[in-house]
Amino acid sequence: MLIFTGRYEIKIDAKGRLKLPADLLRQVPEETRTTYVLNKGLDNCLRLYPIQQWKQITEEMAKQLSYFRNEDRQFLKYFYQGAINVELDGSDRILVPKRLQDLVGIKSDIVINAYHDAIEIWGSEAYYADLKEPENFADMADAIWSKLSNK
Repeated sequence: MLIFTGRYEIKIDAKGRLKLPADLLRQVPEETRTTYVLNKGLDNCLRLYPIQQWKQITEEMAKQLSYFRNEDRQFLKYFYQGAINVELDGSDRILVPKRLQDLVGIKSDIVINAYHDAIEIWGSEAYYADLKEPENFADMADAIWSKLSNK
């Protein structure tokens, strides 16, 4: 399992190219460092998957979900509709298609939030609007840690 850490504030250029931070790239295994899948995330962001992680996720979904069950089929169609293969260029940039930028409101300022096994790409406005600490964060943390310690 991949574990990522870091928040990076960067800009996307006029051609839609996004330079991945060197610190983030060092966290990606070398054998998967140049090939990714970019997809709509579950929030108002994009999610960048190193290719090996994408393969693991799609293999797991293939085992667990059935095209013959309506709910599974609808999920799979929606999940895969925005997915696109992207490659790092010689300057460690990926091309973010305009349709994906528009889908999540990316303009020029970007926040990459890397945590757990996720690399999320947010438009700055959406990221900071979403980044409000819940009033009950301490209670939430207690509940989560209790679940983890009971496993």
